[in-house]
Amino acid sequence: MSVEFEKAKSDVLGHIESLLEEIEQEIALSHQEKYALLEDAFGSASDVDELRVAFEQWFMEHGDDIGFDHDADEIWDHALGGEHSYASIDDDDDDEIFEKVETEEEEEDDDEDVEEDVFDDEDTEE
Repeated sequence: MSVEFEKAKSDVLGHIESLLEEIEQEIALSHQEKYALLEDAFGSASDVDELRVAFEQWFMEHGDDIGFDHDADEIWDHALGGEHSYASIDDDDDDEIFEKVETEEEEEDDDEDVEEDVFDDEDTEE
């Protein structure tokens, strides 16, 4: 391969790597700021109920920006339960989806049988 090709490839990859690092730094700063806002909101709470209200308000304001994959209730419950992994929640969601798909497929199979019977009856009568 030509030297020009290798240089162009290297320059573009290096530039994209720099851009991505810049984006990561901006995201990290944004997340730190949002965390500080949550700490501030908690600072004025005097009991668990007030903490919950402060958390829910903070979540409504910043949850979409952060991009949490879980709702406020799930995060709150996980935090109080001492759980730091959401793998079990994700697995449960997958099971529900697969169960629904299987049920829908079974219904389609039943419909196909009915349609086949109708056509079979027509063929028989002729």
